[in-house]
Amino acid sequence: METQTKQRGGKREGAGRKKTTAKQIGFCATQEVVDVLADVANKSEFICKAILAYINR
Repeated sequence: METQTKQRGGKREGAGRKKTTAKQIGFCATQEVVDVLADVANKSEFICKAILAYINR
């Protein structure tokens, strides 16, 4: 018997939305941190820069 190839669908290389971030992470913040973040426009960028500055002391 012959094997039939699929006629429809399938994943195409390069198709779909490109990933913009490595991973989303959530955390519980104290009220003090919440108050600081409330005034920040780009919270993700602020947190990433703060963490990188902390580890590169």
